[in-house]
Formats: sequence, structure tokens, C-alpha cells
Amino acid sequence: MLAALALGVAGGLSPGPLHSLILATALERGPRAASRVAMAPLLSDLLPVAASLLLAATMPDWFARVLAVVGGVALVGMAAWSLRPGPSRAAPAPTADYLRGAATNLLNPNPWIFWLGAGAPLLSAAFGNGAAAGVGWLVVFYAGLVGVKLAFAIGVGLAGTMLSARWMRRTVVASAILMAGVGIWLVVAGATGRV
Repeated sequence: MLAALALGVAGGLSPGPLHSLILATALERGPRAASRVAMAPLLSDLLPVAASLLLAATMPDWFARVLAVVGGVALVGMAAWSLRPGPSRAAPAPTADYLRGAATNLLNPNPWIFWLGAGAPLLSAAFGNGAAAGVGWLVVFYAGLVGVKLAFAIGVGLAGTMLSARWMRRTVVASAILMAGVGIWLVVAGATGRV
């Protein structure tokens, strides 16, 4: 259980596409919307977890590369969308926050690589001690992972409410540049096989 918590917290702290989206959402629309995005792993990790348990040794390397390229392109698109002027753009419905976060997380190669590499063996070992141990491992892991992301979303969202309109816009632009940078990095990493 300590390993599950440590891995969850480490995953929650590691920067990546979902962190960029949480940051942009927190600055643009506040902690509540960013918190919905931060809960994305609870929705989107089901597929990588199931696939890792079923296909851990048989998934080809090209799959992670394709995910990286597609996810990178999606992030660049989201970054461009976040730069559109605020007043002319309606805020998405709360469901859209969950879906944006889930799509970003699902297209991110990091959860796939984690679950196919380390997560599947650890989860299998936990389930080897009984169903309760396996479910407990998942609960502790996701408490650490999502808990850290929620704390980040709330902290950035609350800090954003203290900024003037000019600094808010500058910060949103900076977060969009960061998101686009991560997206471009993912495209290059996927295209060159460095995922």
C-alpha cells in the first residue's frame, strides 16, 4: 500500500499534458473547473489498466508512439483554443471539463507506459493477495494521484483569482505556451521513438 501511495503521489506530481490542461483551466475558469479536469484519471485510466493487465507483454512499441503524436496534436489544439478571447467564448459545460481531461489523459502515453511497465505487475501482485488487497491498492494509488492533482488545481485556481485582468491574460498565455510546448514535445518524442 505504501508503494501504491508513493507511485500515486509521484504520478500526480510529474508534469505532463494533464498538468498543463489543469493549469490552463484553473487560470481561465477557476478551481472548480480545474478540479473536474484533475479527476480525469478516474475516468480514463480504466482502458490502460485493463489493457495492461491483458496485453502487458504483447503491445507493440508503435502504439505508444502513435498515442504521443495524437496526444501532442490534441494539446496544441487545446492550447490554441485557450488563447481565444474570453468574452466571445462560452464556458464549456461541466461535463466537457471531465471529457477534456479524460481525452488528454487517454491520449497521453505516460499512463499507458506506466501501466504496461510497472503498474500491471504491481496490481497483479496485489490481487494475488486477494480481491480486497487489489482494490485497496487501486484506491490508495488513485487517492495519491488524484489528490495531488486536485490540490494543484485548487491552489492554482485560487491563486488565479488574485491576479489582475492583465496578469491573468499573461498567465493564460504562458500556460497555453507551456501546453503547446508539451504537445510539440510529445509529437517529436512519438515521431522519433523517444516515448
